[in-house]
Amino acid sequence: MQAGFVLAIMLCSGDTCDMVQAEPGVAYPTYEMCAAASTSKSAMLNDLAAQYRSERREADIICLRELRRITAIATPYEALSAIELRAEPDANAQAVGSLAPGQRVVASGTVVGTPWLRVVSPSGMTGFVEQSHLRAPAAPVTPLPRAEPVAQPSVPQTSPAPASPASAPTAIPPHAGEFRDCADCPVMLPLPAGVFVMGSNEDPTERPAHRVSIPPTALGKFMVTEAEWDACVAAGGCAYKPPHEADAAGRRAMTNLSQADAAQYVGWLRKVTGKPYRLPSEAEWEYAARAGSATRFGFGDQVGTGRVNCDGCSGSYDPHRPANMDAFPPNAFGLYAMLGGVAEWVEDCWHPTYQGAPNNGAAWATGSCDRRVLRGGSWKSSPSDVTVSARNFYDASVRYTANGMRVALPTR
Repeated sequence: MQAGFVLAIMLCSGDTCDMVQAEPGVAYPTYEMCAAASTSKSAMLNDLAAQYRSERREADIICLRELRRITAIATPYEALSAIELRAEPDANAQAVGSLAPGQRVVASGTVVGTPWLRVVSPSGMTGFVEQSHLRAPAAPVTPLPRAEPVAQPSVPQTSPAPASPASAPTAIPPHAGEFRDCADCPVMLPLPAGVFVMGSNEDPTERPAHRVSIPPTALGKFMVTEAEWDACVAAGGCAYKPPHEADAAGRRAMTNLSQADAAQYVGWLRKVTGKPYRLPSEAEWEYAARAGSATRFGFGDQVGTGRVNCDGCSGSYDPHRPANMDAFPPNAFGLYAMLGGVAEWVEDCWHPTYQGAPNNGAAWATGSCDRRVLRGGSWKSSPSDVTVSARNFYDASVRYTANGMRVALPTR
């Protein structure tokens, strides 16, 4: 079963919107089919919208992308016959591997309302298969442990790795063309100016697609790390001081940050360096994530295997924490972990669509500013929520374990 589109009533009062599904249990495979159904069923839909519409609340009929819900389980199975694993719970989705007859796997999730299971093989390979192709193992088995992440090429270091978990982490040095404005500052990667099409037709929040001009800007090559955050805390610039594992700092992105925390950090960078560091605008972030591509993930229209740290992105996966920030290859601009891993705060206030959005690359600083935009998704997100155009928001003053930050610096 492929996730499709559903007819919904969007109820908006100012910048605050809610959704009501017009036909519970009904989904259309494509946006075009959903739009056609909206036209053919307009009388019924208009009557339904009228029940919700009021003087203070508009009611519009839209086609909304349906999100899959996966319920976590941990059940051992074995393959009845040779079967391919799919990247999505859909028989036509890309094959990401295969199971031999009798091969044992652990089902880590069931796709609600479908016969599909998300399974993990002993090698750590993750994919989807219909339950009818599996059976309970002949004898009780202990659920298979999750495989350790496959080693990825890491950024070269100019000093040896820590001798023990208690040793101080080694900072990642800048390469040619990159810079760092202080010993504890993030490595910055200058990006060229350019013009690109922002948004997509996949979701109402990503519309309308529009052309945006981006001035020369440098972005953090990585997200702000635990070690960089700790430097801000030690200097008195950041108030939030969570505990860290001793061997994690220096390779893991700082998490559980509110947008207010992120603002403290860039304020400290401005004070230390004398330069106008800030969070990226939403347009700058998407330009950087796309890196010159018009595809869904920047490297193609399928998430593939071993490219993104997310729930359902195949490959090794730890549901309790994000992968290290350099565990996956960088994008075409050389930026790491733009998709998945840890969601990234940007400067913009939340708007439910791009109607009226700036076209000069600046942050959208009006609207519902108690809620701010997050981009990139996280390790907890599904593949559909880690595309280069997917948008989300959160209360600016509230911390959440999957949220972090990356910094920007104008270079013009």
